Amino acid sequence: MGKGAAGVVAVGLLLAGCGGGGGDGDGGQKPEGRERTATASAAPREERRPRVAVPAAFDGAKGWAVESSEGLSSPVYAPHAKEVLFLKNARDGKSTQVVARDLRTGDVRWTGAPVALPVSGRRGTVDGEVSLLVTAKGETDYAVVRFTGEKGGDGASKPRATTRLTVFPAGGSGSVEASRTFEFPYKRETFAAQDSEGVVHNFTRLGSRNAQPLAVDVVTGEQTTYTRRQLAAPSGVRRCTERRIIGQSDCDERAGIFGVSPRGPLASAFGSSFWLGGGSWHSGTSEPPDIEHTAASSLVQPYYLGGVIIADWSAGRNGAVRRYEVRDPGTGKVRVAVRCEGKRIDLDVGPPVPTLSGGRYVHAGPVVLDLRENKGYCFEDTEDRKRVTFTSVDAGRGIAYGTVPADRSGRPALPVEVDLAADKVTPLGPDVEPPAWIAEGVAAYVPKYGKRTWTSGFTAGFYPSK
Repeated sequence: MGKGAAGVVAVGLLLAGCGGGGGDGDGGQKPEGRERTATASAAPREERRPRVAVPAAFDGAKGWAVESSEGLSSPVYAPHAKEVLFLKNARDGKSTQVVARDLRTGDVRWTGAPVALPVSGRRGTVDGEVSLLVTAKGETDYAVVRFTGEKGGDGASKPRATTRLTVFPAGGSGSVEASRTFEFPYKRETFAAQDSEGVVHNFTRLGSRNAQPLAVDVVTGEQTTYTRRQLAAPSGVRRCTERRIIGQSDCDERAGIFGVSPRGPLASAFGSSFWLGGGSWHSGTSEPPDIEHTAASSLVQPYYLGGVIIADWSAGRNGAVRRYEVRDPGTGKVRVAVRCEGKRIDLDVGPPVPTLSGGRYVHAGPVVLDLRENKGYCFEDTEDRKRVTFTSVDAGRGIAYGTVPADRSGRPALPVEVDLAADKVTPLGPDVEPPAWIAEGVAAYVPKYGKRTWTSGFTAGFYPSK
């Protein structure tokens, strides 16, 4: 998420009502200087439906959608509660609240108590960004409203940096009060919620000027600020000492956390190795044989997802060859790995972030990993077919959705579905839109790449399987 403009809370809140030509275009507020009036030509609410062609497995005539005029934004899914969570801003822009809607029906299940946003400056404006995160502990989901920005200051004194996390338990009804609030005296946009352990953690590395790596347990309230000793690399971690010859410090001095497992924090430094803090193994213990250790190519990005470690290795210059693997956090052993050769990554954008579907499939770019069967699939360029970039996986059917890129003849990107077990790619109609994610047999369509709306006049849409 990019940095918010000073004093402009609408940017930070990603207001759905600010985009899309089919809605009111004002987030449900009255246009300044005039009253809103109904017109005879306005379509009845039940007739307003997004224009979308869904894959054949889903029913585009059923389901539900959120209009831009409702003022909801930032949709995220709470898998245990089976709810879609949104943010809804107050009219004055100085507070926001969580709205939880049933995944299948769209009915409102609960609404969080308003979360006051810190204000700064003599005029008391909100200077920062708000986002919505979800984590879980056991079978309970938690919504986390994250504000990062500034507070205080009166013109003579400077405002202070702040990051505030406000936690709500999901799965309730009626009006729900916040269960915990955490605040830290710095502005960081690197806080992320992992899908398990009830943890929100900060990607900051040791030695950073304003903060240290830390994690908070949203259930117990426990906060852990990790020290060099807690993130110490086991002996034998490759390339840590060699880096000193080019003026960089060793692993322990610049380590950061990339997740928190019950066995310890997942740590990495310099992108060349990873390990569990206080553990007995590191990534070199059972390192892939196809990794090339050169200054330009030996890079790895670890993630803690679905109770396992996902590692994205580069093998070849500029990431032209990539290897994804799943490792057991207890032993460090590789459960499944898949190698892809083809398009190199865009170094300005970086590697795709893995996404977990149905607790079983992890997809990232052209790769799908099956955590249940310990299988890996790569749909990179070959002599016979084009590269597939996946957007979602229907875990119940083993079908993945994505697109193949546009070609030089001017043909646009083509949507496809992939039968993973059969290794079969089937083109869909050119107007079909692949779902952004799929849960419990419901295809979800939500904004992408920082957009405020999904399609003209609508924030999101949800369509059941046939």
